[in-house]
Order: sequence, then C-alpha cells, then structure tokens
Amino acid sequence: MVRQPAPVQGWFYLAGLLLLAGLSYSVLRWVESSMQKSVAPESQAPILVLERFSAVRMSPTGLREYVIEAPLLRQLPNQAGTWVEQPLLDWYQPDGATREWRLRAEQGWVAADQQLIRLQGRVVMTRTAESGKAPVEVTTRDVLVRPTDRYTETAAPAHAVTPGGELRAVGLRAYLDREQLELLSEVRGYYEPSKH
Repeated sequence: MVRQPAPVQGWFYLAGLLLLAGLSYSVLRWVESSMQKSVAPESQAPILVLERFSAVRMSPTGLREYVIEAPLLRQLPNQAGTWVEQPLLDWYQPDGATREWRLRAEQGWVAADQQLIRLQGRVVMTRTAESGKAPVEVTTRDVLVRPTDRYTETAAPAHAVTPGGELRAVGLRAYLDREQLELLSEVRGYYEPSKH
C-alpha cells in the first residue's frame, strides 16, 4: 500500500485553528488584565502628627522608666515607625523620681514596636551630679538606643568629659544602667583621680 501525501488544504485548516486559538488566548489575557483594579501606591504621609508631646514609659510597678519629649512627632503608616524632631530622652533610676541620663539629638526615629530608637545628627548624653553618680557628658553622632536594655551604641567619633578626665574615641557602647562605657577604637584621653 502506498501512502498518499496529505492534502495541502488540511494543513491550512490546522494552521488556521492554531492561529485562532492563539488570538483567543491573547484577547482573554488582555480582558483579564484590564478588569483587574489598579493598585494605588501606598502613601508615606504621616497618619499622626503631634506637636509639643511627652510620652512616659512606666515600669511594671508603675514607676517612670523613661520619658521622651519633642516639639514634633510624625507617625508613619504600615508599621514604618515614628519620626521625632529634636528628641529629648530622660532615663530614670529605679525609684522613678531621679533622672539619671538625658539624651538629646537633632532627630530621632522610633521603631513601631518601640524596641529600637535611632538618634540622628549630633547627640549629647548627659548624667548630672544630681543623679548621685559622677557627672559625665558624651557628645557623638548617630546613636542606636535599645531602651529596655538601657543600651546605646555608635560607630561615630565620640568625646566624653568627666570631672577627672576627658576621652576621645571612634565608636562606643554604653550600658547606662551598669555605668559601663566601652570605647571601641582610636582611644585617646587623660584621667586624673580626684584627691580626697
């Protein structure tokens, strides 16, 4: 038996059906995409703005742990945190009445869960003699703060002044509740013990 060649007309029908199927699929995709709602970009405009505010963090026993004050606060949407202009952060001793440390900055950002604060620009950390401990003033920039741990750190140059000396370093870690200051590199300074 000899095979007969397929008629050319059959191939044209098959090619026409494939072309029609491809065009139908393209039209269906175009209709589906035009029916979908366009998603508007999310706004980064603040959802809350406060002027001249003060917020107090209390301990489980109802005593002040720290207070943050500023002339302007802008809370961002979608758990993006809160921007604070010229923040002032006061940490209190366990009695809730005696201020131990004051941190001032040009600008700050507070994470939505409040576990992290970034103080930006020039930062001054001060402990006065009224705290019952030796006074200290540390001047630096761009400080990361973990409020619940009373911990601060920076990679920027820092300058610390105490009644008996002066220190300069690049980078520091401060454990404010333990009176521990770690100077990370390029440390220079002098110390003169007090004479009693």
